[in-house]
Amino acid sequence: MVYTVKKIFNLHNLIFAALAVALIALIVAQQSLLDRNIEKNSDLKEDIKQVEQQIAMLEEEKSMMGTDEYIEEKARERLGYVKSDETVFVKNE
Repeated sequence: MVYTVKKIFNLHNLIFAALAVALIALIVAQQSLLDRNIEKNSDLKEDIKQVEQQIAMLEEEKSMMGTDEYIEEKARERLGYVKSDETVFVKNE
């Protein structure tokens, strides 16, 4: 069986080859997009975890607000208050 150039490069074969190349290019592009979206999804899940932790901390602080222990803690942190029976050490820098 002799194949001539005309038979190998007929219109049907060229259309099939062009469609095959286009399909492969489309698959590669879609895979790249999928990989980026998977990475973005995992980053967003990590952000959600961090925000949920912040919310939990704020809820805990909210529940403590107004208690004597909370007011005492904030007075010590922000204003440097100490109790009358405590010894204060000052660090010279």
